[in-house]
Amino acid sequence: MESEDELKTRIDELEARKAKLIDRIKQLNRRIRYKKYEQKALQPFLEQTKDVKIAPYRKRKRSLEFKISTAAFTPRMEKELIKELRKIDDKLNEVKEVERARRKIRYVEQDIKEGEGEIGKIEVELKDIRDELRKLYEENKAIRVAARKEAAAQARAEEEMVSLGDLALIENKG
Repeated sequence: MESEDELKTRIDELEARKAKLIDRIKQLNRRIRYKKYEQKALQPFLEQTKDVKIAPYRKRKRSLEFKISTAAFTPRMEKELIKELRKIDDKLNEVKEVERARRKIRYVEQDIKEGEGEIGKIEVELKDIRDELRKLYEENKAIRVAARKEAAAQARAEEEMVSLGDLALIENKG
């Protein structure tokens, strides 16, 4: 059994650790709430643009660039290919916002998932700390109760003793 001072320092350490973990959960909850608002804000735009396909433009652009750089064409044919490449670039610029929003929603959802996972881990750790604190508080209470009983027994023992001054008075009377 530990002494009362050792218990108090251990309790203080655990309480400080618990407070840090609770603060971290509060930070994560704020961050998750912000990310969910961000997700709600992106949702309508993504819903409107869900039919927009970006991959075919990118694929076509890569194939044209490869074709232009590797094959030999007449100047007129090459000019036509470059014109087509510019049109594809223009279309890609038009859908750039859609692509950016899709990428952003993936990151937002990933952040939410990571934050909720971290909160889960912290809550398990907090439960362990709370259980240990409960045990330490019970142990501390037992030590205090034992000390009180010991002090009461000592007080009773002192009451039963007769002081020298009282003895002198008793002998003088007798």
